[in-house]
Amino acid sequence: MATITNATLNLAHDRTKKIVTATVKCNVNFTALELCQMKSCRESRHFKLKAQLWGEDSGLNFGDDHLWTYSDVFFLPDGTPAATESRTFTVLLGEGVLDEDWGQDEVYGKLLLTNLGSMAQITKKTNTVSHSF
Repeated sequence: MATITNATLNLAHDRTKKIVTATVKCNVNFTALELCQMKSCRESRHFKLKAQLWGEDSGLNFGDDHLWTYSDVFFLPDGTPAATESRTFTVLLGEGVLDEDWGQDEVYGKLLLTNLGSMAQITKKTNTVSHSF
């Protein structure tokens, strides 16, 4: 199964406008067999990549909070299949969307890669950003 590497989250907060630019980036790495299949069947969609933002909580709060799902969805392969594909998700949010805790907030990205043939899914967390929104 393909893997996700170099998963990062960057949050650029504009306090004056009360907005946050949330950017999630990653690389998707395909096996030699997957790459061969994608090159042979270019018209088919083999994988779907989605991204979400989550608020990290301690176990006392019943788990992490889902904050946002990016509207962009990437289907792979694209017109030029490669062993590694880089993808970026960016959204402009009101700061209240990420204000999930009293005081300091801890936000991370979660990437979800689904193999559309087998419906197997892997997830990868980004770094966690601590900031007060």
